[in-house]
Amino acid sequence: GAIGFEATAAMAAACHDAGAAFNTGEGGFAIHHLPRLSFSFEKKYLRYHQIQKGWKVLFFLAPGKRLKNRIIDFLGWLFLPQGHRDLFLFNEEYFLFYTINWKAPASDFPKKVEEEFGQIIFQMGSGLYGLRKRTEDGSFDFDWDRFQKIASFCSAFEIKLAQGAKQSGGILKKEKNTEVVAEIRGVSPGIDLISPNRFPFYTAGKEEDFFDFLQEISEKSGGKPVGTKIVISGRQNIEPLVQQIKKTPQKAPDFLTIDGGDGGSGAAPISLSVLFGEKIEAALTLVNEVLHEYGVRDQLKIFASAKLYAPHQSARALALGADAIGNARSIMIAGGCIRAGLCSGEQGNCPVGLATMNKGKRRAYAQAWDVKVEQIGNYIRAHNHGIIQVAAICGVDSPSDLKKEHVVCATSSI
Repeated sequence: GAIGFEATAAMAAACHDAGAAFNTGEGGFAIHHLPRLSFSFEKKYLRYHQIQKGWKVLFFLAPGKRLKNRIIDFLGWLFLPQGHRDLFLFNEEYFLFYTINWKAPASDFPKKVEEEFGQIIFQMGSGLYGLRKRTEDGSFDFDWDRFQKIASFCSAFEIKLAQGAKQSGGILKKEKNTEVVAEIRGVSPGIDLISPNRFPFYTAGKEEDFFDFLQEISEKSGGKPVGTKIVISGRQNIEPLVQQIKKTPQKAPDFLTIDGGDGGSGAAPISLSVLFGEKIEAALTLVNEVLHEYGVRDQLKIFASAKLYAPHQSARALALGADAIGNARSIMIAGGCIRAGLCSGEQGNCPVGLATMNKGKRRAYAQAWDVKVEQIGNYIRAHNHGIIQVAAICGVDSPSDLKKEHVVCATSSI
């Protein structure tokens, strides 16, 4: 919802092609996270709308990608339920629109993660978007049936307890909350969506209950990895979780994603995105110290995420104790973001069609979609190659061999 459907699909496709994992973000799960999914009538978890053959002739006779895309949009308006074009991908071979059929029984969904899905990490935020089941009294409950269907496409799960720029909770303004976004998220359209700034299944002092929830996620997903995303402001943020890992290692998260205080959404208020939470270097150092102190460092992986644009910044994070790097804003820039600051949609629309629901702006992005996929993929590969170069210069065989002694300056000022 925060990012346009075409941009989401471009990022997912680039990650698939480059062999990188792709995090969905907290907005739920949709067909756009599976852009390399091949259509087949045998896939009972898909629903489709076949288009009459006469239109196929017009489509293939139309010159240029721009006109073809306009024809697809027109056919979507003509044949799909009103306002639901964005729920569907288009298949030229069979000349039809298709999407995930969430009403299909769980038995129809994939039994294993296929290569064409990519390596998807499903992020679950405090709003539980995509997993909200409306009850008779109007409240929301966790939809385990929907979760297990989503899990059939995913390789891992990330529970977002906090993010660097969203201490007040994620916000999606009503301008972006279209009917399609609302259907994907399981909410009402046309209203501001403000996520709670606390995850509903985690209460400070009750870490054991939260670990029970993590274990349930793992069990109902078939034993797939489950981790948590947090921001570190001090030892008090991480120590209760580490103490619980020590007490119940069998229920512990498989990974911790550490977001620096200046990470997170480009649409967040500057005061929140730069003034709260430790910088990623200090956070990594503290988390590793606490994990080693309790003797549990080897029980989980650490992912680092916080404006790690360049290879030397990511290499520094690896040397300070991270096992993997998460790129977000840099992927946005590789995908065309010019940092116009119009992400919320209130004061205008993203001029490049990336972070907007405005169809007119998104058409330009759709026309350049293949180029955007290539650009994002080039960034991922160049970034990874650069990390290897840094490791070689440091005299080690692999980036995973980088240690704190290789770091002269631990800050991210360069």
